[in-house]
Amino acid sequence: MPRVALNGRFTGTPQPTGTQVASFQLFNAILRNPRGAEFVVFADPRFPGAEEWRGLDRVEFISTPFQDWSRARAQLWEQFQAPALAARHGCQIMHHPMTTCPSWQNGLTHVVTLHDLNFLLHPEWYSRSFRLVYALCALPGLRRCRSVVTISEYVRKQTSEFLHIPDDRLGMIYNGVKPMGSAAPRPGNYLFAAGSLQPHKNLVRLIRAFLLVRASHPDLELLVAGRPQARFTSDPDLAGLLCSPGVCLAGYLSDEELANAYAGARAFCYPSLEEGFGLPLLEAMTLGCPVLTSNVSCLPEIAGPATQVDPFSVDAIAEGLRHLLELPPDKRADLVEKGRLWAARFSWNAAAAGYLNLYNTLLK
Repeated sequence: MPRVALNGRFTGTPQPTGTQVASFQLFNAILRNPRGAEFVVFADPRFPGAEEWRGLDRVEFISTPFQDWSRARAQLWEQFQAPALAARHGCQIMHHPMTTCPSWQNGLTHVVTLHDLNFLLHPEWYSRSFRLVYALCALPGLRRCRSVVTISEYVRKQTSEFLHIPDDRLGMIYNGVKPMGSAAPRPGNYLFAAGSLQPHKNLVRLIRAFLLVRASHPDLELLVAGRPQARFTSDPDLAGLLCSPGVCLAGYLSDEELANAYAGARAFCYPSLEEGFGLPLLEAMTLGCPVLTSNVSCLPEIAGPATQVDPFSVDAIAEGLRHLLELPPDKRADLVEKGRLWAARFSWNAAAAGYLNLYNTLLK
């Protein structure tokens, strides 16, 4: 029976977004899968949902105070302590779910989930310190680990082209989308955008497009959920545009608040310039919200029936928004149903099964 160490360094974030949410959902599905494997999980029990892992069969939970550590301390733990701890607990495999992994393998088989290569291909979006950390803590490990698993075909092709990872060490397993349950739609006449205030999220063009559309929809608002992050550069125009009439910056939303915002929105706006997967657009579809997104990067692969536009054109984004706002009720209902069916294709249980198959294959 495989004994697998799971690197829960992402649990150091008390308010998870993006890759932290995806990493938790993946590990949660893996740990709850009834197939035969034993796990040693290094995680901070204060992370939402992580404490429940203690009581699961075949799981040894190693409480690790990631939330008390600096980012540098957590990176050092991953690079040097984690492989030794995994070996000490009898593990043959260690899985790292957030792109970084140790370059020192310590005789273990390492699996890393690679979300994107933005840090390598778009250095202009990141601070110098962040680029340095990833040069030291991501690239060497990616080149040495036994298996790199990307979350879309788009990222798999990028990884093959730019990192030259051979096919026998490179795979792809889609992320899933968790069942969002019922939601109480947030009141109001609004469009919704969610994600950290990062350059590639393209908020500047989205807000400019919204202001064009608002000329003919004067009571319409744009609700923006997210927060700035120090490791990203910022567009000098964004701060001023966030103060535009009709734009509401909501900050960080809880899972319940996020679901309510999706459910009540006229449309979810995701005109990103570069993504590895695009989980929020599937969350929006699950809750019956029509989606506008980009026709670049992985998004055509993931977006299905969503309205896709050129994200570099303010006019194209505005036209896409008008299209969704002016849909007749029957066509909107049809689009909502197609979105729900499309999003149901992406399952965390299927992702977990894919990784369990991989663990067993690697041990053979």
